[in-house]
Amino acid sequence: MNLESKTEQLLDYINQAGARHADAIAIESVGETVSVRHGKVESIEGEHAQGIGLRGFVETAKGLAFASASSSDLSDAGLKKLASQVMDMANISEPDPDVVPPHGANYPSQQEIGKWALTHPHIQHGWNLESAKVTALACEEAALSYSDKISNSEGANAGFGDDKTVYASSDGFIATKNKSSASLSASVIAGSGESMIRDYSWHSSLSASNLKSPQDIGQEAASRACNRLGSKGISSRSCPVLFEPRIATSIVGHLLSAINARSVLQKRSFLGDDVGSQLFPSFLSLEENPDHPQGLSNRLFDGEGTICKAKNIIEAGLLTTLLTDRYAAKRLGIAETGNASRGLTGDMGIGTSNLIVSGGNMNQEEMLQDIKNGVFVTELMGFGINPVTGDYSRGAAGFLIENGQLTQPVQEVTIAGNLRDMFKNISHLGNDVTWFGSTAVPSMAISNMTIAGQ
Repeated sequence: MNLESKTEQLLDYINQAGARHADAIAIESVGETVSVRHGKVESIEGEHAQGIGLRGFVETAKGLAFASASSSDLSDAGLKKLASQVMDMANISEPDPDVVPPHGANYPSQQEIGKWALTHPHIQHGWNLESAKVTALACEEAALSYSDKISNSEGANAGFGDDKTVYASSDGFIATKNKSSASLSASVIAGSGESMIRDYSWHSSLSASNLKSPQDIGQEAASRACNRLGSKGISSRSCPVLFEPRIATSIVGHLLSAINARSVLQKRSFLGDDVGSQLFPSFLSLEENPDHPQGLSNRLFDGEGTICKAKNIIEAGLLTTLLTDRYAAKRLGIAETGNASRGLTGDMGIGTSNLIVSGGNMNQEEMLQDIKNGVFVTELMGFGINPVTGDYSRGAAGFLIENGQLTQPVQEVTIAGNLRDMFKNISHLGNDVTWFGSTAVPSMAISNMTIAGQ
């Protein structure tokens, strides 16, 4: 099915119905996942989903009003019905004097679109069901054979798929983006009875050929579970906390939530007035790069068709910008950043492409020696974050750091602080920058946090 022609056809129908402006997004996703457990295929799940979403704007005496809806029926009759439905909804919607209609965005030129297509060919994930099954079985086998301390398996999963997205606006802009991806994961249990510990490992990439080997992923899952056997609670204290890379991604996520311009408009952010402020130590920078060879979220344009460009969100510790779509940028009187995120229905959101935290110059062993005593966090639980105040409280597990060494595995502790203080008190960044999907981060230490234990 030609999604490009379907989006243009849908826009024609709503324009004929009297819409002042409109835009459409069509998505097709095809994917399969093989799940194995104890050496046998447990399930094979396939997906082939397609849908089209439409926003329509109508002129009223009080200004523009709009509505959105979506459908999985891409037949001619289905598109006409969707256009009619959106028009009916828009005509009874309350106008918004600040609404930004979908026209006149800073679109990439046709030359830029053509160059992107040439330099970013659609690379297939490289798997079929048989190869995915073989890889998942090898991954689980590597985990189960790692140690006799591994007592059970929660299975291994190999998944692959292709996504196609078309965005079109009634002012004539239309562009397409394609993406393939593959992923592999394993989860196992070490120990028995009340001493069982579960842990996991996973990796995702644009193609199966770039994934970690199934042996590496399986052994990492097993090693993590075995190393945490004998976990105990610890006494309450205040001390440094070191986050391993996959846990440090959550710190980046909390920052992004706080600099989401829509959250700022809704007074749900503790960083609404902090652009230009020194939030982090000067050795930390955070780049958004929409065109990175290792990133899973490369894109030429955002959910409104605005061209995406690389930028330093944090530069030498300074917050340089909020993340905006066109509406939030207009309301706040600031520049558009090309961070609109669009689903099939509903209003715009804010999203990012690839994010990279600049790494430090210490390996993890050197960081431990420098920290001396503290807690090394390898798992977080719960989501005790207050977006208005930045107060932070989450369950955690990991290891004690004693005299510069990892010693006793710990569990059932809570780490607490305030995100503003946590950002400011980052004391170390490792040289182990690691990609997790579209985010690349190193180990990250915070000089002082409250640990609530026994």
